Amino acid sequence: MYPETCLLRDNLTTAHAESWRQIGQPGAFLTAAERVEAVRASRDALTCEFCAERKAALSPNAVQGEHDSSGQLPPPVVDMIHRLRTDPGRLTRAWFDQVTAVISRERYVELVGVVTSAVIIDTLHNALGLGLPELPVPQPGEPSGQANPDAVDGGAWVPILAADEKMADTGLPMVPNIARSLGLVPSALGLFFNTFRPHYALKDIALSISQGQAEFVAARVSAINECFY
Repeated sequence: MYPETCLLRDNLTTAHAESWRQIGQPGAFLTAAERVEAVRASRDALTCEFCAERKAALSPNAVQGEHDSSGQLPPPVVDMIHRLRTDPGRLTRAWFDQVTAVISRERYVELVGVVTSAVIIDTLHNALGLGLPELPVPQPGEPSGQANPDAVDGGAWVPILAADEKMADTGLPMVPNIARSLGLVPSALGLFFNTFRPHYALKDIALSISQGQAEFVAARVSAINECFY
């Protein structure tokens, strides 16, 4: 997935290759084709004129139009992915309720897991000047239908992972909220953290920069990307 001339750690390249392979497999609530099309829609969002107009508007609801789409997903799913990719800071509960009236909460969580994982991989490829990797070839098979029966109502938009409320020595919850938020669909949680984990850790980070420098970069990038957390 990455040429040997890129001085990347083996655990990162291995993790990304495995995540890319998983995206091309049937998920818990999406077919392999739907998962690959979700990545395509995420890429389309970056050059979508409608998304750009809506992003510039005072309210996203003030602009009407159609998304630029080269894939086969239904319009409500395309809209969900485009908004997640280009304007996440203005998502609302009313919007979420409209989305999940069309697709299930489980499919919503799986789409979030696939899109965010693919964004990590695409972003690194672009940063290294490699261009985007070719989309995985969708593999045959049916979704497993495996949700987490022990997910709990924690006041979020979706049921979340039940977890101990204890704090770690970092001063943050031992189980990160981002992990809990994907906890309704264990495979979505596993996909995202397999992709993300080689890039960042709260302590003992395996990088040539210090932990403080890593936190500065993480905070700045998160602010620019309007990260909820």
